[in-house]
Amino acid sequence: MRLIRLFFARTPGVMGAVAGLACALMVLEVQRMPVAHFVSFSMFAPVPYIVEAAVLLAVIAWYRVRPGARLSASVAVRGAVAAVALVSSWLLLYAGLADDGTALGVLMVYRASTGLLVVLWGERLVELGARRAACTFAAACLLSGVLTMALALFPSAVAPLLLGALPLVAGGVFVAYRPRVEGDAGVLERPLPRFACASTKDKVVAVGLVALPLICRGPMVSAQSSWMTLQGDAAMAALIQVAIGCGIVAAGLIALLVTDRVWNRSFILVYELFVLPVTFVSFCTAQASADLWFLHMLIVDSTYKVTLFYIVMTPFLFPASRAGNASWPLIGSFAFMIAVRALFVGLQSALPAPAYAGLTVTVVLASFAGGGVLSFLIMQQQANRREAVQAEAAEAVLANLEERCAAAAARFDLTPRERDVLLLLAQNYRAPYIAEKLVVSQSTVKTHMRNLYGKLGVHSQAELLLRLEQEAESISA
Repeated sequence: MRLIRLFFARTPGVMGAVAGLACALMVLEVQRMPVAHFVSFSMFAPVPYIVEAAVLLAVIAWYRVRPGARLSASVAVRGAVAAVALVSSWLLLYAGLADDGTALGVLMVYRASTGLLVVLWGERLVELGARRAACTFAAACLLSGVLTMALALFPSAVAPLLLGALPLVAGGVFVAYRPRVEGDAGVLERPLPRFACASTKDKVVAVGLVALPLICRGPMVSAQSSWMTLQGDAAMAALIQVAIGCGIVAAGLIALLVTDRVWNRSFILVYELFVLPVTFVSFCTAQASADLWFLHMLIVDSTYKVTLFYIVMTPFLFPASRAGNASWPLIGSFAFMIAVRALFVGLQSALPAPAYAGLTVTVVLASFAGGGVLSFLIMQQQANRREAVQAEAAEAVLANLEERCAAAAARFDLTPRERDVLLLLAQNYRAPYIAEKLVVSQSTVKTHMRNLYGKLGVHSQAELLLRLEQEAESISA
């Protein structure tokens, strides 16, 4: 693909960024790796998610106090986040914590640090520009999917050791990477069209387009338990690992195709029209996970990584902040996704199963309907914009044509009626329409046409159009 070749050729050091971000994405999901340990639903307790969301909201509050600050710009901050993510990931993988309180504390630190690591990686990529950042994430997603599948090839004693290297690579590259671009790469410099946030309605639509899929995916965390009972032996755990990797690879391919083919005002529509319907399907596959487990895992992980892709792209979708910090949509969207996840995990524990099922169906259907309405509004805005552009172009063409006809009429001493006929002929209309337009008979129109042809020295309408072109060229010369 030409875009990818150009991206790697004109973005120095980006291979390291791709590898580092790929490892960071995998570190974020260490607790869901069945080849490393038995995955239980207790790992998805709401408290660690609440802590993670609170840390991210604290970063947003800091950015409001210090609008020019960017945590990812500080080597010390990057090093601290990388170190905490490394230690907490290793504790989660190797410590074998028996005490529930200690395990919960480690899980809270792990969620907060790895979430912050991924978010700050996204903030770091903002300096590359929209399309380079999109290509970086898509390539990292593909690489992380391949590595996730590759882990299934190793024995259960080896896979955790390999997973332990991921936070080391992710953090090391995060600390060392310096975003750089090389020259004007043409298509890579093309910006992503931003939301029009001129009115309150525009702002509601923009926020809704990003938030509704995040709300729709909230209940999906409760569907995680549908596949956990299938981890009976090493072979099945490896197959589930492969399914997770396939979903991540699918998300990377989708992100790559969107970056290459839908880099326009329809960019956000792919998010709405993919994540919402496919998430709805995932609740159906969860009910038959014993038979459809591969499809279910494919849907869960592909929609999750596509969602992360669009979250990383939010700094380029919303108008630039007057304060100069473009990271708040990225951090805010990620924090909102985590908070919604925590809410639904907590609700599942607190509500009776029938009540929770009813709430889940209501939320998913309402999100699906709301996303459809907002997508329709966006498509309507695009259609209106195209019609306005076409109308302006038609008016410009008509004005130019009128100018040519006026010059020809003055030069060849045409009568007022002949001028009217000339203008309509120049617009490629035929005698019947001209007669109807001027409210005269066709024979009268044909008489005027013969007079016109004689004065301009032509014999047909085609020659007349060519003569007008020649007149325009002589005038401009």
